Amino acid sequence: MLVKNIYLKCALIAVLSASAVSANAANSISGFYNFDNVASGTTANSLLGADSSFMSFLNPDTVLDANGINFHWIDATATFGDVLVQSDANAVSGNNVLSNSFQPILLSFAAAVNINSFSIQQDLSGFGNQQTNGSYIAFLDQSGHEISSLNQYYTQSDQSVAINPGKGLLLSTGSVANVYSILLSGGVNYDNLSINAVNVAAVPEADTYAMMIAGLGLMSLVARRRKNTKQS
Repeated sequence: MLVKNIYLKCALIAVLSASAVSANAANSISGFYNFDNVASGTTANSLLGADSSFMSFLNPDTVLDANGINFHWIDATATFGDVLVQSDANAVSGNNVLSNSFQPILLSFAAAVNINSFSIQQDLSGFGNQQTNGSYIAFLDQSGHEISSLNQYYTQSDQSVAINPGKGLLLSTGSVANVYSILLSGGVNYDNLSINAVNVAAVPEADTYAMMIAGLGLMSLVARRRKNTKQS
């Protein structure tokens, strides 16, 4: 009876361990934000709901690397204030846009993600950079450096009536791997953000490993006792 009880406990530990691993499965993000669900002047992060634990809008700034030549992006929200949702007559849909006083906007993730798709629209103002290879969506690594090979450039001339009549410039990406942040160029407000992404890897926490090892150890002990009991 005692052996049976121990066996049941081991089975329970194994189940709990599997549940813990499952709980640490890859966090996925799949959302569409038109910025019209909150009042003008509200912080953009208030729109994220359950996704707020995994991504956030930051007000960024640049810092020189130790070599004094290259730079990387940092979170400067504490200095410059939150990224806001603002009422704007140039909104693509509804009344509100994602606004940062014409400064860049950083969409930051708590861990690296593989982006399946990402799109966002500029407002209808036409203030975007009109130079070839001028404005771009930048993808950042963990240290805040732009992964230059992944930068996706666009020009305001793409906002022609023939391409996207009355809807603002649509910036759209395909799949992009191992991204920690997305940098949106300054100089224009944004609308209609859509994202589908998933964690690069789900790593079980230390206590999960401990539970699994304990469960396996006890199951091994039970197996040996059952074998010895049958032989005696």
